[in-house]
Amino acid sequence: MSNDISDDSYFPYNYPKNNNSKTGKATCLTVSARSKNGVSQLVQRLRIATQPLHRELDARLRISAPHAEYADVLAHLGLFHAWLEQIMPMIHSMPDSLHAQVTTPNLQRLQALCHDLDLPAPVYMDISSHSAVTAVADRLRTSYRWGMQYVIEGSMRGAISLLPRIEQLSEARQIPHFFRLAATHGHAPWQIFTSVLEHECLDEEVQIAAEQGARDAFALCLKTYHLPPAPRASHAY
Repeated sequence: MSNDISDDSYFPYNYPKNNNSKTGKATCLTVSARSKNGVSQLVQRLRIATQPLHRELDARLRISAPHAEYADVLAHLGLFHAWLEQIMPMIHSMPDSLHAQVTTPNLQRLQALCHDLDLPAPVYMDISSHSAVTAVADRLRTSYRWGMQYVIEGSMRGAISLLPRIEQLSEARQIPHFFRLAATHGHAPWQIFTSVLEHECLDEEVQIAAEQGARDAFALCLKTYHLPPAPRASHAY
């Protein structure tokens, strides 16, 4: 995986930029500070904090192997669904602003995955305390959860970047609902999320908690994607 941490590179995929994409390049909205490449300082900080885990995860994605097949697409969706089922109870553990903002998009993502995998789809998002975060003070616990959601939002941008590969592997089949959902929504959810993130995580203490949440989200995904590193494709489609 590339070491680039610009606005075009994010979890869990690092594929060539699609210059013909109708969704365009995402930018953060109304942020307090930006780095020289246009990315907010907090987003840049979270990317740097998670970069080693990002590289390791990217190397495990079998869907990017040169001889990947459609079965690998479904397997990938199954792993992604398993990860979301583990991480979302942590994110939706408090009835606060984070839960209110991401309930609908997270539910839609789960429902799309369930449709693709022929699994029962949830009809609402529970709020239930989770042992992995209940010991953290509420203020830091909330920031920790924002960091975890940051990884989910980034993964949807990755799904958009992956569309050319999915179209190639799908051939005459219909593109899975999950990827069509990501393409339909485009980069707007990311823009909105990062804008609010900047206002929710303002001081050093809460930003450290957000970093830990993002790292733990990656670590949980690595535990789910326990396959060995895949051979790398040239991506010269």
